[in-house]
Amino acid sequence: MHGRPPQPARRRFLKRSFAGGVLGLGVYAFGIEPRWLEVTSHEIQIPGLDSRLDGATAVHFSDTHIGSRVGDDYIRRQLNYISSLQPDFVFFTGDFLDCASDWHREKGRQMLPSFPKGKIGTACVFGNHDYLDSDRHDRKIVSGEVTRSLQEDFAEHDIKILIDETVEFDGLRIAGLRDYWYGGFNNRSAAKAIAKVSDGPSIVLSHNPDTADLPIWKNYNSWVLSGHTHGGQCTFPLLGAPILPVKNKDYVSGKYEIEAGHRMFINRGIGHTHRVRFMARPEITVLTLRSS
Repeated sequence: MHGRPPQPARRRFLKRSFAGGVLGLGVYAFGIEPRWLEVTSHEIQIPGLDSRLDGATAVHFSDTHIGSRVGDDYIRRQLNYISSLQPDFVFFTGDFLDCASDWHREKGRQMLPSFPKGKIGTACVFGNHDYLDSDRHDRKIVSGEVTRSLQEDFAEHDIKILIDETVEFDGLRIAGLRDYWYGGFNNRSAAKAIAKVSDGPSIVLSHNPDTADLPIWKNYNSWVLSGHTHGGQCTFPLLGAPILPVKNKDYVSGKYEIEAGHRMFINRGIGHTHRVRFMARPEITVLTLRSS
């Protein structure tokens, strides 16, 4: 009786190498990169910016997704790090919570004492997860009461949530838009908020970058800060980011020039909806404001 001929050593080596590579990628994508935060630095020109603010720093961060899927200690560590930078401005672009349930809101309240503030000003907007009542397992249902309570929680810590509203800090005007998916977004209301800041140095906060393509910007020629995409969470050579929660699949992360004349920066976010990232590390962005 003849046994199975021995497998060539080269084939065994290749199989083991492949299995080891797959295991290594899995460990990296699930265990390392989701917590391997990157601090990126960029200069942005603000038309009409007062010379006193030339060189001012603004930290832009997004998508903390406070809840059961992102560790509290990890989030708190990043918030404390932002505070240690002592920025002039802090801009947060939404998805503070992973969903708008009472349990998530309570976790968010515990985190708010660590929320960083700018020396000159702090402004934030909500994202789709700050409205979505995922406890109902129905993405069409939004939670109004919890979201309003969350806004009050921010106000108790002197942090302004802008919902088609504007605020001014030392001559720099900030507009914040409603969330495009679940915040009751309205073109007319958003356009009014943008118009209020368009005739001076300004920045617009909008969680979902798809709003950059809407006919609401008119003469606006400054910057829009967004989040929402998580940088695709996983990107691959040649393929890019196969899964993006936006209509315009060009919007992944970083700087963009929009045909209408404004510019946009998309932050990859600190947290995640699923604990996996590959070539899309979580991000804190330090922006240096420059007069144009």
